[in-house]
Amino acid sequence: MTVVALVAFVMIIGIGWIVSVVRRTRRSADSVAAGLNLLEIELDRRRAVIPDLVRAAVDADLDRAAVNQLVGARSLSAMMRDRRAELGARAGAENALSVALHEVLFDGRAGGPLGWDFSSPATELDRIEHRVAGAVRVYNTQASSLASLADSPLSGPVVRLLGVRAPEVFAETADADTAWLRAPQHAA
Repeated sequence: MTVVALVAFVMIIGIGWIVSVVRRTRRSADSVAAGLNLLEIELDRRRAVIPDLVRAAVDADLDRAAVNQLVGARSLSAMMRDRRAELGARAGAENALSVALHEVLFDGRAGGPLGWDFSSPATELDRIEHRVAGAVRVYNTQASSLASLADSPLSGPVVRLLGVRAPEVFAETADADTAWLRAPQHAA
C-alpha cells in the first residue's frame, strides 16, 4: 500500500467519523429540546389543574396552611418559568410544588371520601405527577447523553465547533432557593 493510499484511507475514515459525530450531536440536541418541551407541557398541565384542587380543598375545609402553601408554590413555579430561570432553580421550585401538592392530596384523602370536586382533580394530578417524573427522566437521560458527547476528548472539539454546549440536567441545585433573584427580568 502506498503512502498516498494510506493517507486517503485515513482521511476517509476521519471524515466518516466527523460526519457520524455531527449526526449524533444534532440528533442528541434535538432529543434534548424535545425532552425539555415534553417536561414544560406536563409542568404547565399541572399548574393548570391545581386551581381546581385548591377550590375543592377550600370547600372541603382542609388545612388552610397546606392549601396556602400549595398556592404559593404554584405561584413561585409560574414565576420561575416566566422569568426563564436556570433549570436547577426551576427544579427546586417544581420540587416545592410537588411537596405542597402531595401534602394537600394526603390531607384530603386521609379525611375520608370528599366527593367528585376533590377526587377528579386529585386523580388527574396523580397522573400528571407520574408523567412529570417520566418527563424529567427522559430529559435528564438525553441531557446526560449530550453532555457526555460534549465532554468527550474525542468528540468534544467537533461538538464545540458546532456550537452545542452541554445542557443542564433538571435537578435542584444547592443555591436554587436564591437563584430566582438572579433570574433575568423579561417584559410581559
